[in-house]
Amino acid sequence: MHVYRSMILNAPIDAVWSAVRAFDGVDQWNPGVAAARMEAGSATAVGSIRRLDIVDGAVFRETLVELSDVEHFYTYDIIDSPLPVQNYVSTHRFIPITHTNQTLGIWESRFDCARDLERDMETIVGDQIYIGGMTGLNTHLTGDNHG
Repeated sequence: MHVYRSMILNAPIDAVWSAVRAFDGVDQWNPGVAAARMEAGSATAVGSIRRLDIVDGAVFRETLVELSDVEHFYTYDIIDSPLPVQNYVSTHRFIPITHTNQTLGIWESRFDCARDLERDMETIVGDQIYIGGMTGLNTHLTGDNHG
């Protein structure tokens, strides 16, 4: 299945990308992530593995599959998680909105899951993880802009 969410971030592209490009920096802006650390590799190296400790106690392990400083996106897959999904690959992309000096955040994924879980996964992945994360990112960015 395909899950897609997008959101306007009230910060310029350079500030947004600076906040999100480090694969182990997600706990700085995503309120759902209690801690993030690299298990292997470095924060921007393809093939690196991160461990995320989620605020509810869950653990996610993910591999950085692709990262582009030019096109402002990163792609990752899930190695281990409590989600009942397989073949999960996600891309978090950022596009400058030059007219207003804002950024369009796009977070999407493709994965397999049991048909009877698709509606739940749409809500959990799309709304709780993606919109929740981007809302936290926007709060982090606008808070920094006022400090």
